Amino acid sequence: MKIIKPNRLQPGQNLGVVALSTPAKTLKPEYRERAYKRIKELFGLNIIEAPNLDQQTGHTAGTIKDRVKSLHEFFRRKDIHGIMSFWGGFNTHQVLEYLDYELIQANPKVLIGYSDTTNLLSAITQKTGLVTFNGPAIITFAKPTVPDETIECFRSLVMENNSSYTYPVSKRFSDNQWWIEDKMDFSTNPGLQTYKKGKAEGRIVGGNIGTLLLLAGTPYFPSMKGKILFIEEDESENPKTLDRYFTQLRQMGVFDKINGMVIGRFARSVGLADTDNLNMILKDALKGYNFPVIAEFDMGHTDPIMTVPVGAKVSIDTNKKKILITETVTK
Repeated sequence: MKIIKPNRLQPGQNLGVVALSTPAKTLKPEYRERAYKRIKELFGLNIIEAPNLDQQTGHTAGTIKDRVKSLHEFFRRKDIHGIMSFWGGFNTHQVLEYLDYELIQANPKVLIGYSDTTNLLSAITQKTGLVTFNGPAIITFAKPTVPDETIECFRSLVMENNSSYTYPVSKRFSDNQWWIEDKMDFSTNPGLQTYKKGKAEGRIVGGNIGTLLLLAGTPYFPSMKGKILFIEEDESENPKTLDRYFTQLRQMGVFDKINGMVIGRFARSVGLADTDNLNMILKDALKGYNFPVIAEFDMGHTDPIMTVPVGAKVSIDTNKKKILITETVTK
């Protein structure tokens, strides 16, 4: 399938905000205001909220029809130049069978989010060829502190036309429950860790591993042949569930197809240092495979959070501990 690149975002343009799972009203109003103000100050983007953002039907932001209608409207509207997820949740994949993929393909725009939004990004890239972005959501900019690396990476990949981009390695990271005391604790980042050596190239697939695996056996699960798999998980997981996910990837044959894998940093609350560590899990899951694997990447549910263009070309070199986007990802 032909790869489609969206137009880059520019200062003064409008950023549509969608909630395809959990309604936005459960976040403190002052946090939402802080996020919108930051996005305006940092990037010059104006916020336009989807009609269903604060609706609630059960545990979701309106009915499936409400959520689909909002997303379609934003892709259709010429005055909406990009779309960002408010945050994640649990049921974004409910909308996938009702989406008008031809409408989305005909109106390519920057679409960005993470966590449960992985379903949406993966399905759209798989069905249309549009490069989507696993990266910051509105909730990212609502936090007390937004690391410079988060800001710089977002700007470089969705607002500038760089022919390549090398991901920086942050000097520090945060993974505490910031919403309890409205404070972020930062620790020294030990840097990228190599689990299997080598070099690899391919197009990016992936995101949140548990969310991605909800698509297994459906038309929305991405093609894995020759790809570089980027995966991360949230702070509520534990070594047992991570082991389950990696085993499922193995038994589905994903490791027979991919060229390499990049694993995001897991929050310390996951408990990998307490029982099974990541090396133990990967030793069994990757037995018999020799593609390069690099971990502790700034992606997903810890901060900084890098912007990862799903569908774009990337190369990884574990010897140099380098992850490089090798093409422009916007027009």
